Amino acid sequence: MINHYQNPILRGMYPDPSIVLVEGTYYLVNSTFEYYPGIALSKSTDLLNWTPLPSIAQKSTQADLRNAQSNEGIFAVCIRYHEGAFYVITTNFAEFKNFIIRGVLSADQSTIIWDEQRTEIDIMGIDPDLYFEENRTYVSFTGYIDDKGTKAIQQAEIDLATGTILRGPEVISYGTGGRDVEGPHIIKRNDGYYLLAAEGGTGVGHMITLFYSPSLWGPFEDADGINPIFTNRDRANEPLQNIGHADLFQDTKGNWWLTCLGTRPASVGFTQLTNLGRETLLYPVVWEEKWPHIYTGIPSAKVDLSRFPNHAANLPNEQKLDEFRDEFQTKTLHPEWVSLRDSLEDRLCLQPGRLILTGADFRLEDLGAPSFLGVRQTEHQESFKVYLDHEKTHVGEGALGVACLINSDHYGALLVEKQPQNTSYQILRKQKIGDVEVTEIIGTLDALPEYFEITHQKDTKTFSAVAKDTRHSFTTQALHFSNEAIAALNTGNFQGLYVLDDAQMAVLKVERENMRD
Repeated sequence: MINHYQNPILRGMYPDPSIVLVEGTYYLVNSTFEYYPGIALSKSTDLLNWTPLPSIAQKSTQADLRNAQSNEGIFAVCIRYHEGAFYVITTNFAEFKNFIIRGVLSADQSTIIWDEQRTEIDIMGIDPDLYFEENRTYVSFTGYIDDKGTKAIQQAEIDLATGTILRGPEVISYGTGGRDVEGPHIIKRNDGYYLLAAEGGTGVGHMITLFYSPSLWGPFEDADGINPIFTNRDRANEPLQNIGHADLFQDTKGNWWLTCLGTRPASVGFTQLTNLGRETLLYPVVWEEKWPHIYTGIPSAKVDLSRFPNHAANLPNEQKLDEFRDEFQTKTLHPEWVSLRDSLEDRLCLQPGRLILTGADFRLEDLGAPSFLGVRQTEHQESFKVYLDHEKTHVGEGALGVACLINSDHYGALLVEKQPQNTSYQILRKQKIGDVEVTEIIGTLDALPEYFEITHQKDTKTFSAVAKDTRHSFTTQALHFSNEAIAALNTGNFQGLYVLDDAQMAVLKVERENMRD
């Protein structure tokens, strides 16, 4: 039993969490937007330490991300379990389709086998939720109800096998009257129904709200003083901000918990920078009366369980904030690796102790599938290193190195290319900040570097190519990779391998190391 833990429980860009408990194991899904494969999936037996599983949408028949713009793709995800099967429902904004993907546990229960074909639902909205009762299936979602921009939570009954709408959609709540009511989840407790929602827009005004109805079809209403039931919108000094999009679930002992998203902005002078994206948080819930009480009412980074002994008793293991190291000893790619919009299968070769990535004509700004293979930035202060295999690495007429991005218009890369009519290499800084592009030579090397490194600080990012006695670097502002810079709060920073044209990059080891104070 532990007496405290630290939020986030899933660090880096893991927004819109939804959790279901099946046979003693918790399964968590998160939105992934334009990153492939879509719909992140993790599992845990203790709620604090999560193991990534292969992401769910691996095929275009499940979710076609090939035309996703930045900040599009897989929006809010919900996972539920019904009559021996998992059901995940989500929106792919790139297609503007809402759909369900069904899955069943493998024989050894180590993973979930997902159907290759999805079930589409003809609703006009986003953030769908699934609720099952008495062999009936209900979908709630948010969407516009007029031409004035009015949003409401709507509900439809569907045929689970076909997605056909049997009743509705009907409006079940307008929320508290604030902007952007979204992220609905239906929870039944005793003989009544609760509607969990997010309001205020995904930003500093974000908040979690809750409504009740004796009928599944509403109307769902709150009581004086209940809402917002959980938020930090008026607590600018709290380390966690933008609290919203929640899910309520019970643990193996029947204790209630709330998972939600939040951000950890870094304070740089008088500026708040959000580079990590929206992350997954967890809080104990006491639900003895009509309305639940979420933790202390304040979304804090450190969760003190001294007042929640029943919850603490069901947390058997200390929380471990693991670092990432991949030496490519498995037959399949580690689930943390992602690409943009599509599979890199035809450009990727995984060998014992080595990964080889071949270049492509696509660039990060092209909104296609460049040869970029990345992992999330998980801390404000973090080191990311990529160690090269010189024997199998070939620059050719292209270039190779490392890159970090928040979207297609805001990225930085350090690349190695051959010098014209020479056997040595030149080191390039390539950066895009909106409509400003920078390309400059920052040094030369007689041989390929031993490793590449990206060093993240709260206010800067430093990109380096390191040989035995030489380091060529450039430093840029973290602001250029922030949600504030792109005026959007969907995605966070990803860092990884970046290979152009006919170059081939062979990697022996990748390390992501925390440099926390």
